[in-house]
Amino acid sequence: MHNRLLPFTLLVLFLASTAMADKATQDGVSLDREVTVDGEALELYGYGTARYARVFKVYVAGFYGPKDVTPEDVLEKDVPRRLEIEYLRSIDADDINEATREMLERQLDEDTYAEVKDRFAYLADLYEDVGEGDRYAFEYIPGEGGTLYFNGEAVGNVEGEDFARAYFGIWLGEDPLSSSLKRQLLGQR
Repeated sequence: MHNRLLPFTLLVLFLASTAMADKATQDGVSLDREVTVDGEALELYGYGTARYARVFKVYVAGFYGPKDVTPEDVLEKDVPRRLEIEYLRSIDADDINEATREMLERQLDEDTYAEVKDRFAYLADLYEDVGEGDRYAFEYIPGEGGTLYFNGEAVGNVEGEDFARAYFGIWLGEDPLSSSLKRQLLGQR
């Protein structure tokens, strides 16, 4: 009987290790190492945990871009990209929106902020309160704009590469939400 179980056990271990290789894990959150956006395979450039006051874990984020574009260049090129965020605690939508608005105002000059302000207000209306395990994703497709997903379901679209650049800039811009998270999202561990 033991001789029959060995091949089965080895097969199960092999399949489990193969499945694990397709995922990256951070603080109990699994992220696919590759996703498809508009028919194009995007690779997981990097992932990390956002913290509040350097102590409280808030969410795990992963950033995806084309394989032939370096992470450092992805915001400057009009290419597909995706940011996924899975929350580790409950947060009110109003708090998410306030933090996002503050970051956009801090990062953008007056004219650029004026150009994206109405589209941000539309996006803010789409956000819902989140609990542990909820996941938002924002995906940009050149020529089509950005799509916000909540737990895998598309909830709305926002036009413009300029908006996508500003929105992704919250995490990846010159003055990001967190420098260490930015480095992790760009794969610089």
